[in-house]
Amino acid sequence: MRFLPLFLSLSSGSAVLVGSGSAAIAKLRLLRAAGADVRWFSQDADIAGHAGDIMLAKNYAGRIDVTIKEPLETDLAGALAVVSAAGKELDERVAARARSLNIPVNVVDRPDLSTFIFPAVVDRGDVVVAIGTGGASPVLARRLREKIEAILPSRIGEFAALMRRNRERLANVRTPRFSVRRFWEKIIDGPVGAAFLSGRTAEAEIALHRSIEAADKSRDDERGVVHLVGAGPGDPDLLTLRALNVLQSADVIFYDELVNSDILSRARRDAEQVFVGKRKGQPGMAQYEINQRLAAAAKSRRCVVRLKGGDPFIFGRGGEELEYLQHAGIPVMIVPGITAALGCAAESGLPLTLRNEASRVCFISASVADEKKDVDWSGLADPLTTVVVYMGLSSAAAVQAGLIAAGRNPKTPAAVLARGTRPDSRAAVGTLANLSAIAASVSEGPALLVIGDVVARSLPWKAANASQLEAAA
Repeated sequence: MRFLPLFLSLSSGSAVLVGSGSAAIAKLRLLRAAGADVRWFSQDADIAGHAGDIMLAKNYAGRIDVTIKEPLETDLAGALAVVSAAGKELDERVAARARSLNIPVNVVDRPDLSTFIFPAVVDRGDVVVAIGTGGASPVLARRLREKIEAILPSRIGEFAALMRRNRERLANVRTPRFSVRRFWEKIIDGPVGAAFLSGRTAEAEIALHRSIEAADKSRDDERGVVHLVGAGPGDPDLLTLRALNVLQSADVIFYDELVNSDILSRARRDAEQVFVGKRKGQPGMAQYEINQRLAAAAKSRRCVVRLKGGDPFIFGRGGEELEYLQHAGIPVMIVPGITAALGCAAESGLPLTLRNEASRVCFISASVADEKKDVDWSGLADPLTTVVVYMGLSSAAAVQAGLIAAGRNPKTPAAVLARGTRPDSRAAVGTLANLSAIAASVSEGPALLVIGDVVARSLPWKAANASQLEAAA
């Protein structure tokens, strides 16, 4: 590497900034964010007007002294660092003066004149990530920063601050046999970290204090944590950031039929993957056995992920698993996912609600639809209600018959959204009167049935009508 990455404290001195253009102002913002006192030199008398907001902003630490002149060696003496963005000739003179005084210097966009460079920074308070390319490509560094920003938990800096505040408390209770490293690994990877990063900060702090108090005791009853995670409708890019973070820390993943290999590929590479799905018409693992296996994995002090297509609490039996695990005394974290109705409707440009057309949306499952006596079809006959049936291919005839018998207009637009958000997704449209035929046309599932006037607003409906007009012409 061309540059050694370091973190420089600017609280014990001042930094010198030279220049007044947009590049200099950007560096002023960065220096102030780091708490620096800044001695700012420029030959532009209107310098304060260019950066007034930054100079006066109360959320920045440090003070600014402005001098309208070119800085000489005596002006640079004692500085912790010099940053110059003043133009070619002045930048070269400033760099030479800083080097002669052995002061670290950065000349913006001139790595050949610089003894240090500014990385792209991800700032999470006590957690700071710096990305550099040795000055070769600042644009690439920014792109990498964006990717790290996307996966780094928003509360990770606050979590680090919590640990910093409790380091002395831990030092007062530990014994010679105690491993600080293993203790913090358990806190970060276990229920305390999961609770804090999910927003349950007060609960996490109490749990941390209890862990510290018991740090010198042997604990044989410690347990892992189970995360009930929604994987979304199929496209791995629709995983939430929290779901991705949990998958990256999992020891074992129990996944169902609707979770595809592209989603599993986002998990930690050495995590154990266990299929516990149920395929319709085939024997599968009973729910009670899944519950027991989740509990057993957690009791072995592992980080467990129960990965479900869509959202765990929308026809995913997440509620049953939550109650079982809570009764067993196992910590459970819920990570919601984009449910299939939302993801597939969005892909098709189908608004599930729309003013004056659909003021209510109702989700029902295929298993309920198959048992006509359990469905109050009259409540779904309202033309202002959009009906969404999950896993509905084999239930299309029952849905069609039930809604029409309850008084829903047979001409109501209907859609079958199969394998939504996946590369092989397919949407077919028609009316309620031929819903079963539409379902038969899309081949395999998983699929949603959508019945309501809003279907006529969807992209597949508009495309089908355009094709019919072309054929008629």
